[in-house]
Amino acid sequence: MKIAVIGGVGSGKTTVLAMLKELGETVIDCDAVYRDVKKMPQFKKEMVEKYGDVLTNGAIDNKKVSAKVLGDREAVAELNALSHPYIKKELDKLTAGKERVFVEVQVFEGGLLENYFDKVWLVTGDRQTRINRVVIRDDCDTGRVEKIMALQPDDETRKKHGYVLIVNDGSLRELQETVQKKLKELN
Repeated sequence: MKIAVIGGVGSGKTTVLAMLKELGETVIDCDAVYRDVKKMPQFKKEMVEKYGDVLTNGAIDNKKVSAKVLGDREAVAELNALSHPYIKKELDKLTAGKERVFVEVQVFEGGLLENYFDKVWLVTGDRQTRINRVVIRDDCDTGRVEKIMALQPDDETRKKHGYVLIVNDGSLRELQETVQKKLKELN
């Protein structure tokens, strides 16, 4: 069973995955998979063909890519269309033969990954709390976080899909109890 763990920036997806790993579950981070994809010569070639100068010292530079797509839904969709086939291929390798795998997915809706999973866990949280988390975590300004949030589906829209809901507005202990409860419900 492949389970996507999704949620907006600062919702706590990574924390949920760390808790699952601590509980003995197999976890994969799509960001880590994407970092590997970005090293592939063919992918780099396609990125340069599509976006021009996005390399620094021969590696794809996230800041350069962000400057070309951030704030533009169409450009983000094009980037996802380019990267998701590579990511899916790597996920196929990493999940092969595994009974149950939780995958942290940063970009879910509208891509190849949307129908890839058997279940979806949605991590949500209060908007201002999420903004504060990201400002501290990434040492950035509120405006940048709000730009990112504006490109992501809102929690209310996602809740309508009937995903398993994990609310991350309380303490770490409360989140851990919720994760354990949701995990038991899978068995």
